[in-house]
Amino acid sequence: MLMVKQGNLFGISMGSSEGGGYCDLDGNLLGWINEMCYIQLDLNPDAPTDPWTPHCGVSHMYLGQRSATRLAVLGGVDVPDECKPWAPEMNCMKHEGHAKCLKLIQAAMKDPAKEPQARKIYETVGVYLGYALAQYSEHYAIDNALILGRCSTGDGGSVMLDKAAEVLRVEFPALGPIKFHTPDEHFKRVGQCIAAAALPDMGK
Repeated sequence: MLMVKQGNLFGISMGSSEGGGYCDLDGNLLGWINEMCYIQLDLNPDAPTDPWTPHCGVSHMYLGQRSATRLAVLGGVDVPDECKPWAPEMNCMKHEGHAKCLKLIQAAMKDPAKEPQARKIYETVGVYLGYALAQYSEHYAIDNALILGRCSTGDGGSVMLDKAAEVLRVEFPALGPIKFHTPDEHFKRVGQCIAAAALPDMGK
């Protein structure tokens, strides 16, 4: 809220999972769920699953780093066998393999020969983000979206936000006015920690 200086703010941290938070027009935290990582976004019975729940299509598989890493091979990124989507190391509760794979995706975005194909990864995640915000808007009045987390860093993050804005503008014109906000690159990586540390003392 202090960064954006506007209310009806929905924050999404696209890191090892998906962190979420919302404040209303007056900057108040509501008594509603603010953790979005297990919201079901994809109702397709063949949607990807995760190691934590028996459900498929949950939010963090589309708005966390696993959203990008499961698309790495399709995006033409050269990844070692242990970082490919079907590898056991990529389908467990550990995040190290996904962090390594995401760095390879980000490196591909800086390679002129690989960028056109790798860009499609971020465009796809941008589509996920646009549709997710539309779904979240069924329950929250969203005028502003603060996007951070390592998935939003670098040139790929800009591609992702442009595509999300396009989805809202074309598919959900009533939601087109949602404004996207991003912090600097350092805050993007550690912003969730800073936000948590800045929460007021509620007393005992």
